[in-house]
Amino acid sequence: MQHRAHDYRFLIRRWRAVARAAGLPLRKLASREQHDLHFLRTKALAASGGIYISAGIHGDEPAATEALITWAEKNVRRLAKLPLLLLPCLNPWGLVNNVRLNEDGLDLNRIFHRDDQPVVSAVKTLVEPHQFAAALMLHEDYDGQGFYLYEVERAKPHWGEALVEAAARHIAIEGRTRIDGRKAVHGIHRRRIDPKRFARMGYPEAIWFHLKHAERSLTIETPSEFALDQRVAAQVAVIEECVRRACA
Repeated sequence: MQHRAHDYRFLIRRWRAVARAAGLPLRKLASREQHDLHFLRTKALAASGGIYISAGIHGDEPAATEALITWAEKNVRRLAKLPLLLLPCLNPWGLVNNVRLNEDGLDLNRIFHRDDQPVVSAVKTLVEPHQFAAALMLHEDYDGQGFYLYEVERAKPHWGEALVEAAARHIAIEGRTRIDGRKAVHGIHRRRIDPKRFARMGYPEAIWFHLKHAERSLTIETPSEFALDQRVAAQVAVIEECVRRACA
């Protein structure tokens, strides 16, 4: 099967079709180089509750953007009734060029403490009125040997185990017991936040949402060397489980 996972124009055409079918506007978030960035916000989203989902902050992680549009296409009939804020791709230039960084050579997932980058600033302005039940960031890992996730420790009961179970129907679970130098158990990397650590390395999107705008903050990782269909299916299953829990 051929894939167009790095074709940003094709991706946005699919999002426009979903938005039309759901009776929702696909709005412009920002413009960078020759690409407009977009978001889809449902009318059901209030100031509190609901879920924020982003994809494509790293351009070399295409299962993330493909999974989000695939999930949306499967759920067109109920999309407008769910409280959602969806960002289809935060780094179009990176997606097209299959690289992690953006056109300025920046890792957008390390500069959410800054206000001088247009895309990050646009996201911050967009979410300013909202406090989400959950924020879900879709990623991939070149070194991954299976599916795993990061769950910032705060609200209980934790969701990590249920999300791993959902992914496990489609993909192997990460077997490593240490990821990024920290302990992982059956694909779950659960941690408390050390502000000093992130002051040194820069703030990822998930940490910024944890501190500012979300009761729960989750980052999922599929192994980018596995088959794309398999990675997408795992991410779609996790999105569905998160939406079910956040929008119940």
